[in-house]
Order: sequence, then structure tokens, then C-alpha cells
Amino acid sequence: MTTTYGTEDPGDREDDDLDQSLQNIVQAVRTAQRAFDEIGRCNQLLDHAQESGGEVIRELDELLRRREHAAVPALLDRLDGLAAEVARSEADRTVVSRILFGGRDEDDELAGAADEWTVPRLTADDLPRIPTVHDVEDPGDSTLEDMWERDRALASRQHEARRERTRIAAGHLRAVTGRAVDSFGTPDATAALLAEARRAYDLWASCAR
Repeated sequence: MTTTYGTEDPGDREDDDLDQSLQNIVQAVRTAQRAFDEIGRCNQLLDHAQESGGEVIRELDELLRRREHAAVPALLDRLDGLAAEVARSEADRTVVSRILFGGRDEDDELAGAADEWTVPRLTADDLPRIPTVHDVEDPGDSTLEDMWERDRALASRQHEARRERTRIAAGHLRAVTGRAVDSFGTPDATAALLAEARRAYDLWASCAR
């Protein structure tokens, strides 16, 4: 609207400014709503992944109990797939969080969260040693019966050592994979834990064979 002298009415400018402000508010609300919807999607995916991961862990428990080492890599592959889905989703969450909460430094927060997920380590050197004939004392003038008895005792000790090595390695594999599933919301930690799970599987399989 203009006056009879052709100049703009200040009231019109105020109305235009108000309309633009309202439009900006509406746009901001819509953006925030889409962002919260995206966070909701990320939460749902994370919940589903951890539920599916729990099923994998239960299957792993059964394989460890039966010492069926050949079927375990497929379970670890499933966990890798779930972890990859979550990692992509959490990257989206980071972007959305920066839109909503711009000033916060999520990188520091994620680094702090990753520090909470320590990766336990286990190597063959950490397992009980399997005794050998060099560990058996030989009196020097043994009878054949004494020698047979020593051999039988050694075989029994070796069997117990192998069984203990297998038990410890299985427990480590189970613990690491369980922590990996629990850490799905922190992709860097999950990746490190699943990498250790692969090493733990190799160690356990070498003991179980």
C-alpha cells in the first residue's frame, strides 16, 4: 500500500516483517520436527539392531556349548552387518543433532563414549600351558608299569589343560561379542570389539579343534 504521495506506508513494512517472521518460525518448527522424526528412526533402528544382536549372541552361546566352530563366522558376519547399519544411522543422528543443538561438540562426546568401551584382549600366551613329557619327572629306573602310569597321568593333565584353554577362549569370545552388541550406539567401539571377536574366534577354534 502507498500514500497519495507515492511513498510506502510504514505499517505495510511492519506487516511484511511479521509475515516473514511467522514464515521463519513455521519453517524452523518443520525442520525441528523432521529432525526429531529422524532421531526417532535412529532410535528404532538401534533398538532393532540390539535385539537382533541379542539373538545372535544366544545362537553363539549354543555353538560354543557344542564346540561347533565352523558355524561361528557366519554369526560374526551378521553382527558386522548390523553394526554397519547402525554406524550409518548414527552418522545421520550426528548430523541431525548438529542441526538441533548446533553449538555442541558431538565429536568430543562420541570420543568420550568410545573410551567407556574397553576392548579386552586375550592371546594364546595368556592361556594355560599344555604340559609335555619334559614336565614329567623320571626316576631313571622305572618299570614299564611306572612309565605307562606316567604317560597316562600326562595325557590326563594335557586333556585338562586343553579343556581349560578352550573354556577360557570361549568365555572371551562370548564376552567380546556381547560387549560389541551393547556398544552398537558407539560405532568406533563396536568396530574395535568386533575386530577382537574375530581374533577371539580364531583362538577359540584352534583350541576347540
